[in-house]
Amino acid sequence: MNKNKILNNSGWWILSTLSLIPLILWVFEAPLSPRISNISLFTRSLGDVFGLCGMAMFSLVLILSARLKFFENFFNGINESYSAHHFFGGLAFCFLLFHPLLLAYNYLTISFNKAALFLFPGANMAQNFGSIGLFVMTVALVITFYAKLRYQVWKFTHKFLGLAFIFAFFHTFLIGADILSNNALRIYLFILAVLAMLAYFYRTLFVDYLVRTFKYEISEIKKYENKTWEISMSPKNKEIKFIPGQFVFIKFKNKMLTEELHPFSFSSADGLPLKIAVKELGDYTDKIGDLKIGDSAEVEGPFGAFSFKNIKNKKQIWVAGGIGIAPFLGMLRSLTDKEKDYNIDLYYSIRNGTCNAFQVEIKAIAEQNKNLNIIFWNTQTMGFLTADIIKNDIKNFQERDILICGPSLMMSALKIQMLKMGVAEKRIHIEEFQLY
Repeated sequence: MNKNKILNNSGWWILSTLSLIPLILWVFEAPLSPRISNISLFTRSLGDVFGLCGMAMFSLVLILSARLKFFENFFNGINESYSAHHFFGGLAFCFLLFHPLLLAYNYLTISFNKAALFLFPGANMAQNFGSIGLFVMTVALVITFYAKLRYQVWKFTHKFLGLAFIFAFFHTFLIGADILSNNALRIYLFILAVLAMLAYFYRTLFVDYLVRTFKYEISEIKKYENKTWEISMSPKNKEIKFIPGQFVFIKFKNKMLTEELHPFSFSSADGLPLKIAVKELGDYTDKIGDLKIGDSAEVEGPFGAFSFKNIKNKKQIWVAGGIGIAPFLGMLRSLTDKEKDYNIDLYYSIRNGTCNAFQVEIKAIAEQNKNLNIIFWNTQTMGFLTADIIKNDIKNFQERDILICGPSLMMSALKIQMLKMGVAEKRIHIEEFQLY
């Protein structure tokens, strides 16, 4: 995890602070020295702290999963909150895993069998809830991090984290220990836990009733080279408002596609018709060609802060790789007389030199805007695009803000290269959410 990202993002600070409040409340509950006076008491105290802080983190992770738009105010885009969700989810698992292991130390000093009996389910139901919750959480996270499943299967298994949390909740408030004697700690964790369960139910049981969506209908479907599509949609009632570069979650109503929300960047300007550009890259998008004109779509959003309009500096470099051109298409199509004072260099990295429809349109837009410079980068003949190449091309490179969207390896490599050059991280804007 990037240290500067955490230091410069209020959302990460808030989550870190909320996660450590149980430690602060535990420390000030009673004199500390008697609780860590020997190795047995120290490991027990450390185990308690790991459990309390791990429960707080677990609660916060579920709260983030609600995908509430106001999170963007703290994380500079909902995609950044997903990065925090991923990071703190892994950290919560580590804390909760070490919680019983540290507590088992006292039993291990007696015998291995005693320690094993403590760690596995037995007659103590409160303890059993914790063991079952940790087991379910372990299975769910192993699948999340390592298994390559179809998206809808992966998403279904991810929902079991909510079940693990419910078991952890009963374990926490039935086991006793520090939480019974510390009113502030008990109230704090209870509030977090209730908010977490509300967030979980909001996104699982009641998503169709509580989450606001916009009703659209497919009005046009265009197929381009290299299994790329652009889908145009018209509103059935109220129109969604967005700025170019943002993304939405869309559920298409078509018998060939599963009814799951999937993220897509807007490729249109902020108006009608709404457009998304899609490349067949996964088990869901491989079937995007089965969509028909007239099919319905439920649109949730918009989300994200990846837009040239959110950057004060009007001297910018845009770098797109493959279908990562989608958000830039929306930005290009929105360039009007009001944006004539922008100075933009767009690098569009593609695998071959074939002039597809997107390139034709991009060239036409550039011809109408003298401050827009387009560089089509053919990786087959020119190699991978690097930060050195961009820097050598652009004289005032150090004065620019840089927007990057494309394959994750490309984005990561370019960011690392630019940071090594001394480019300030706040001037590098990456669409890190995996949209495609």
